Amino acid sequence: MDHSSHGASVRDRSGLAFRVARTLHGRWRRLRPAERDRLEPLAHDLQERALDLRGAEDREAADQGLQQASEKLAGAMVNSAEADPECSREDVARLRDDLSLELSRLASADIQAGRTPVQAPSETAFPGASG
Repeated sequence: MDHSSHGASVRDRSGLAFRVARTLHGRWRRLRPAERDRLEPLAHDLQERALDLRGAEDREAADQGLQQASEKLAGAMVNSAEADPECSREDVARLRDDLSLELSRLASADIQAGRTPVQAPSETAFPGASG
């Protein structure tokens, strides 16, 4: 891969990582207030990493940090659902599958990167984000 196509691949992967993070953040916002409050530090970290991605000098490192933050929030959301007596096993399994699918999109990003154009992350992509 030449240097210019590598840069395009990193941008594409970063765009995908941003979209996955936005999806996870949206799921977090729909949680019940008590769970949302409990997971807020992870969601805030995810949001900050996603917003920082747009100006990162080392996009690969920023992308990796965003992916790790996504995985942490997804794992915490599954753990929260498992501990919730009101969540059925089927609901937990469905959530786990949905989140695994989102995260697997990142794992396969290198294959998909050359196929889809990606817009740069915008400042308004995370509702309620400050600065």
